[in-house]
Amino acid sequence: MARGPDFPKVRHIALSTAEPGAGADALIVAFEATQPEPAEPAQGAPDGALPAAAKDPALRAGAQAAAPAATGVPPPPPAPSPAVARVVAVDVARARDDGEACRTAAGATVIAEGRPVRCPNSAAGLEHAGGVAAWATHLGEAVLLDGLDRWYRSGPAGAGFCRSCELALVEALRESYGDHFEPFDPLARLREQPASRTAPFAGAREALRLASTVEAAKRAALRARDEARRGRGVEIAVLGRVGTLSGAALAICRHLDGLVFDLPSLDPEEAVLPLLATRAALGLRPAVGVLPAGATPEQVQLFAALALACDADVTLPPGASPGAEAALAEHRKFQEVVRERFRPSEPLLDLEVLVSPFAEHWGGAHLRTASVCAAALGRAHLLLGARLDLSEPRAQVLLLAGCAALPAEDAARARRHVESGGDAIVVGKCATCDEEGRLGPPVFPEAKSGIQRIGEGRVYAIGVDADAPPSPETQVVRATRELLGRGRSHLSLSGRARLFARAYLDPERKLDVHLVSPARPPARAAPVTGSPRSATRARTESAFRSTPPASRSAPSCPASPPVPSSPSRDRDKQMNAEARRRGVSGRLARLSNAVRDPGENHASSASQRLRVDLLVLDESLITIGPGGGGGGSEERSRSTMRRLPTYSMVS
Repeated sequence: MARGPDFPKVRHIALSTAEPGAGADALIVAFEATQPEPAEPAQGAPDGALPAAAKDPALRAGAQAAAPAATGVPPPPPAPSPAVARVVAVDVARARDDGEACRTAAGATVIAEGRPVRCPNSAAGLEHAGGVAAWATHLGEAVLLDGLDRWYRSGPAGAGFCRSCELALVEALRESYGDHFEPFDPLARLREQPASRTAPFAGAREALRLASTVEAAKRAALRARDEARRGRGVEIAVLGRVGTLSGAALAICRHLDGLVFDLPSLDPEEAVLPLLATRAALGLRPAVGVLPAGATPEQVQLFAALALACDADVTLPPGASPGAEAALAEHRKFQEVVRERFRPSEPLLDLEVLVSPFAEHWGGAHLRTASVCAAALGRAHLLLGARLDLSEPRAQVLLLAGCAALPAEDAARARRHVESGGDAIVVGKCATCDEEGRLGPPVFPEAKSGIQRIGEGRVYAIGVDADAPPSPETQVVRATRELLGRGRSHLSLSGRARLFARAYLDPERKLDVHLVSPARPPARAAPVTGSPRSATRARTESAFRSTPPASRSAPSCPASPPVPSSPSRDRDKQMNAEARRRGVSGRLARLSNAVRDPGENHASSASQRLRVDLLVLDESLITIGPGGGGGGSEERSRSTMRRLPTYSMVS
């Protein structure tokens, strides 16, 4: 029998919000649906009082562990362990009464999802949220703190005007100005223009808004972990549930054992950066994206393949269709095989994009601009990574998109990276910002437009006069190609196929390439051109696709219409004959890839190339073999692509 996840030392969790099924190993159980609100503790008995009498002799005062056997009372049977781990979801953002609820500028109660929103500055609300989270540790194998960013997503104009917020702001100003600060109502002027960044104390209030959200999540998580250690003697996983990715959601990740977040839309390109950013924020902890409601089985399969390539997971919201549940369950079976065989250890990166919670909080256009650039780079088959700060950049090229409010530390690190020989692509304004939102000087004042050498490195500036330049996709790809140099990217794909690629090195330094096809193949044949390259190292492996056909004889896609004989069609027949001679069958397409294996020393093996001929079959098996044609052969091969599966593994 399959064993449930070993919390909290787990990297991937197959969560389910419905009945135990869909290949899930953990079920989200709502705390409010199964348990009443904890009653307020009554006044305890004074010290030295006698214990209450009990009818059962085994429960009388002084009874020890051996009492049931001595009195003849059988011990209670052990509680059966659940087949699926229970993750108890606690809504820590729901206010219990008006005293805990936050207020708008007009004095109305803040309502979100039909419920009053708890103020993270309310002392009583924080105590109650911590108590409920602590009680939930006794009901399951993990705790899910729901609504951690619900108050934050209301915005500066939609919340933050209650009495608790006023007192918290006064205390923050006292710490800033000193003990001689006289208490007053700092929100009086802000109520007239709640969304203004130039009103008196608007910067301090905005800084408090982010700090309060992170502190409330941290307190609830610590309270739950302490109760699990004290009451059960175990380490329990505390996960968080947020909406779409935001600056506060990324900042909260450091205090959680995992994150469940909403994907922005059903466009797979918009989900690339959130998946990469959460993986960068969580490290080896689970990152689970929730698909939007109404996802079809085909979309579920596509997003599950995309998450698998990004080393993350997906789940469905409550009320998903049976077809979507079945598609997710089928993919999870395939996913277990892939993750058991291929173990991503170190991603290969052409460039890294900065996803800063600080810049998103103060800038507003940071994540939106970075997501547009990430989608364009993914279409260009460039290997993109994400990082939350610039403490230790791994890639030679950095992408700073919409960074109009960088913290001073990251601004200095970016400048130092370029001056010491690195490269940077700057999309939009790139300037510093202090802790209260006051903008500082630009990080690269020399960069105006185009490429500019600064120190020993280079900066490629795109639309530095605007916070978010319109349509920077083409310029970003061109800038990346120019900074990387011709043929310097880790992976190059030739052909018309629309692919999203991710490459990893496993612990044995073997190269694994994930290929995801975000769109259906064209109805008619699409020509693919490949150029043979010299092979310094090659090995043969097998990979699988997630949707095997019903039988080996049945094709997995409609047959193409008859095509008149041509030289390219004759070459296709020769390739099919060669495939039969090797022992494989079915219509195939040849996709030539050039993969650079960095090996142990990136600099010494930068010129090494590995030629891979990908044979995409109509069957469920994809065979990877060494490429022919050595040295300086100029012969070019041309073939016809019949079908590309949604997900492929090249190893």
